[in-house]
Amino acid sequence: MEQSIDAIANNLRNIRENRNLSLDQLSDLTGVSKSMLRQIETGKSSPTIATIWKIANGLRVSFTTLLSKPVVQAEVRSFRGEKPLTAKSEHYRLFPLIPFEPQQSFETYYVEIDPGTVFQGEPHEGNVYEYVFVFKGKLQIFVEGKKFEINENEFLQFQANCPHEYKCTGRNMATAIMQISYLS
Repeated sequence: MEQSIDAIANNLRNIRENRNLSLDQLSDLTGVSKSMLRQIETGKSSPTIATIWKIANGLRVSFTTLLSKPVVQAEVRSFRGEKPLTAKSEHYRLFPLIPFEPQQSFETYYVEIDPGTVFQGEPHEGNVYEYVFVFKGKLQIFVEGKKFEINENEFLQFQANCPHEYKCTGRNMATAIMQISYLS
């Protein structure tokens, strides 16, 4: 729990201030003493799981709302900043950019595919769409056996609840952004 103390402190203070609640009012809502709430908000106390649940229930927010690090308002990041996920041959590299979050219903990856590499995509469950934006190189994407040629500065949108395959057909590595959208 030690690494979450700052997140809990910031989240609790932000929620309280956004709702214009005093510490006394927050104490009344949650059943947690004003002094304990002050210690949590200032990062001087590591609350127990039971205390976090009391606060979450009193504020009517999810438990993870208090634990999650706040979303960064602006941040420059590299496409290749994280360690890639790879296929067995490591000729298909998937770099996570924006992970799935329940409140946003999509995830985004930077993709590198070496020449001649073929990758079999598993069907996704439900109403899921993939968007593949090619920046460099050429890709063939097969969706239910139908072949699509995607060149630089083009993209393909397809329903991804069926087998699909990616193949780099150019002489150079293909790079793309892949966004997976989970529709309800």
